[in-house]
Order: sequence, then structure tokens, then C-alpha cells
Amino acid sequence: MDADPAPDHVLGPERVIGKPVGRRIFLGLLGLGAAGLVYERWALRGDDVSNTDVATVVPLPPGTLPVQIESGEGIHRNPTFTERFRYYSVGDIPNFDESSWRLRVDGAGVDGRLNLRYAQLKAFPNYAETATFRCVTGWRVPDNIWRGVRLRDVVDAARPNAKARYITFYSMDGVYTESLSWEQARSSHALLVWELGGDPLIREQGYPLRLIFPDMYGYKNIKWLDHIEVKETRDLGFWEAKDGWEIDGFVYNPDQFRVDPATG
Repeated sequence: MDADPAPDHVLGPERVIGKPVGRRIFLGLLGLGAAGLVYERWALRGDDVSNTDVATVVPLPPGTLPVQIESGEGIHRNPTFTERFRYYSVGDIPNFDESSWRLRVDGAGVDGRLNLRYAQLKAFPNYAETATFRCVTGWRVPDNIWRGVRLRDVVDAARPNAKARYITFYSMDGVYTESLSWEQARSSHALLVWELGGDPLIREQGYPLRLIFPDMYGYKNIKWLDHIEVKETRDLGFWEAKDGWEIDGFVYNPDQFRVDPATG
């Protein structure tokens, strides 16, 4: 699912904007669907998707797909009504002020420290990634085109050292965290994105910045990102700590996962 519990914002031909629904209510709504996850570890492996075809990533030449200002809260195109995104949160959607926002990159696993303004982050080489977004509860939205920068490019700018084994991500809302292994974080599929389908992310979907790693279910793709910590030990994410979800939520058998041999 799209990182968080409780459908607080549902977008489609009808627009519904409301307050976040509590996690207890959301878990009740999942019902037998959530219970079924216990018996099917990789619920979407029937797609026959693998690490080689789960996403396509291409560099964007300078000047293509210009970044726009946020055009409207709660509004975003979706391919069809039946394939729309569902938006969840256990707390309030954080506010964003570009003048004060910074992406911090620090931790024992880097020798430097970054404190990037929004424009500085966007100045890293840009990439477009085409991938299906898959929720662990079963819904999906195909053929999304995300725009952002590679996670590994940003982390490498902070000069990783021998203690760089895991990465922990922190949300601006002060609630959500997630983590990836060093190998996972170095995949060309792991992007820090601010745009979907040529339009800026809406606030419900993680504006101004979120992680997109389509090799894993949406709950691993943390929203409202503003802090990356590189470290020697693995942290549990929000869902792993609260409800025992898989720490490596692959959409295919994780034995297939490999970092790109030419670039990893």
C-alpha cells in the first residue's frame, strides 16, 4: 500500500478529502485480506515480475520534463478509476516550506554531511522511472512515470565509509520511518522523486519528496522524506516495528534481487 494505513484521501473521478482514519479502523477494514498475507509472502509473484523487468530507468537530458509548481492540493491524474491511487496516513500531512526545507544526509556510515535545499537536490542527475506501483493489500497502478534522482548518487555525495551497511529514512511527519540495506539502496531503481507523470507530487502522495523503490511494496516507499541516515545497523520501519511486516517487502522472490552489475 502507499506507505501508510487508513484511507484518508481517495482520488478519482470523485474527489474525497478528509481527516486521517486511525490505524485500528484501517486494520479492521483489511479483514481477511490482511490475514491472507500471512500465507502468501509475495502476494504479487503471480505477475511473473522480477528484478530485471520491475522497472525501467532512463536518464533525463537537461531541460526535459520541466518541474512545475504544485498545481493543486488533492488533485492528480490517474489512469482509470479502477486503477487509482489510495492515500493513507495515521497522522496529519506535513506542511512544506521550500525556504526552510532541507534534506539531511548523515550518520556513522558517511564521512561528510549534506544539508540540501530543494533546488540543490534537483540539481543531481535526473532520471525517469517507469514502474507499476503495488500495494501489499493487492491494488496496483501500472505504468507510472516518476521523476527524481538516484538515491545512491545523493548518498555517495556524503562520502560513505566502511560502516555504510544500511540506510534509515525519516518522514517529515515525525511518525514514519523505513530502511533499506546498502545493496538495495544502490539499485538504479531506488529514486528520490518529486514528480509523477509530468506533474509535481500532490501532498497526499508525499510532496515534496518520497522514496520510490518498485522492487518492494508501497509501504516501503516512504513519503514526505527529509532525513537519510547511513549506519552500521538495521532499523525497523514503522510497519515492521508496529505489526511485524516484512522488513524486505519484495514484490518478487527476493532471491532474484541483484544490484546492477555494471553500475552497482
